[in-house]
Amino acid sequence: MGNINLREDILKIDQENVLGSVESLSEQITHAWEEASKVEVPNDYQNVDNLVMCGMGGSGLAARVIQSVFYEQLKLPLTRVNNYDLPSFVNQNSLVVCSSYSGNTEEAVQNLNQALVKQAKILAIGAGGKLLEVAQQKNIPFYKIDPKFNPSNQPRMAIGYSVIGQLVLVSKAGIITLTQKNIDSIINAMKSILEKIKVEVDESNNSAKQLALEMKDKIIAYIAAGHLVGSLHTVNNQLNENAKNFSADFQVPELNHHLMEGLKHPSSNPQTLLAVIATSSLYSDRIRQRMEITQDVIKQNKIESFSYQATGIDKLSQNFELIQFGAYANLYLSILYDQNPAPIPWVDYFKTKLGQPLGK
Repeated sequence: MGNINLREDILKIDQENVLGSVESLSEQITHAWEEASKVEVPNDYQNVDNLVMCGMGGSGLAARVIQSVFYEQLKLPLTRVNNYDLPSFVNQNSLVVCSSYSGNTEEAVQNLNQALVKQAKILAIGAGGKLLEVAQQKNIPFYKIDPKFNPSNQPRMAIGYSVIGQLVLVSKAGIITLTQKNIDSIINAMKSILEKIKVEVDESNNSAKQLALEMKDKIIAYIAAGHLVGSLHTVNNQLNENAKNFSADFQVPELNHHLMEGLKHPSSNPQTLLAVIATSSLYSDRIRQRMEITQDVIKQNKIESFSYQATGIDKLSQNFELIQFGAYANLYLSILYDQNPAPIPWVDYFKTKLGQPLGK
């Protein structure tokens, strides 16, 4: 079992420096804010009937964050596309955002081409590849990621670039409001939690290391509600790819209508399951009550749980605080498994079988 208390021991396993990307997440956000803000978006992009956001894996996470954080502010429908095809309703009055870190994800490239045929308004984001080539050829506004604060060069670890980049582009279309004040709140929340969970803080006082130790050899059920649903899905994705650990995420109140009955079987659940619950003072009174009762039901089924209380001053900063916390916990878990977090052999195998490029 790897040592999570010494940086040099971590980096012996973490050979591509995923830790460096985790530590640089706040710098990614500042950099993305500065660079994406330079993108010029035509005024007529503000006159749309619906928003469609396309992306796979980490590139599709911004849509989930917008959907959960800005749900009550959105004045038009938002549709997430994690597939090859756009909805049939997309037309010249739609705004389609296509995201791919490599720029070569075949689903996102096909989404872009379909949006062109449908004469939709389009925004693009990526670090290069076919997506941005087409955007340049067709005079589509795009944000090109310069990933200097992602030393591991892993797309999933460029989450600050991807999410903030898309948030900025959507805000420039007038669909949400994103200001320097929001960015400052995000950075403050992330730096506050970072000081408590960084490598140099021993596991006896480090909640991210404590969670990693609890997660080891367990199936993880992530639970969140409202504005934290998108960020917890992000944490879930990174756990799968970094620690190679099975997990799934669930939402309150939806899970209260079915999942609790599924805790009884198989009989090994108390030994194999761990519930990781994201809580917040910004939840409504009713949701907080549901969270408390949900934890009680989990306890009565003799299943262990770990609760993380988000402390940021607003919904958006709490999302990035949770992403920062989860990134550290997932990295520590990979080290406990003696697992280099960077390689994703089964994803690469799958892409090879499909004849897809493996470019990062």
